[in-house]
Amino acid sequence: MKTTMRLALLILTAAIALWSAVAAFGTLRRREDPIPAEIYAQYRAKSGRAEYLLRESEGRVAVFRSGQDRPERLTQIETAALRRADRAMLRKGIPAEDSDELLSLLEDLGS
Repeated sequence: MKTTMRLALLILTAAIALWSAVAAFGTLRRREDPIPAEIYAQYRAKSGRAEYLLRESEGRVAVFRSGQDRPERLTQIETAALRRADRAMLRKGIPAEDSDELLSLLEDLGS
């Protein structure tokens, strides 16, 4: 009887440890940063008119000319320091219609 209780306790302890490990591992998975649809919709609507596109490059915010694969300018703004929503937006690309809007976006990201 004592052996049966010990075995049951050992199995229960092992099951709890396994469950805890699985739960902890699940929190380490990279989750996609959600962007509220209504927020990104305002940027997506003007992407066809955009002269510039802000995206991440080498861990920093980069300025691309629309349709170009290489950045025109690499800023000093580190993407790791940005909010999750801003990083998610940069992955999709933030369009800027002209240089004034570009400077405004860069100022917002840099502050």
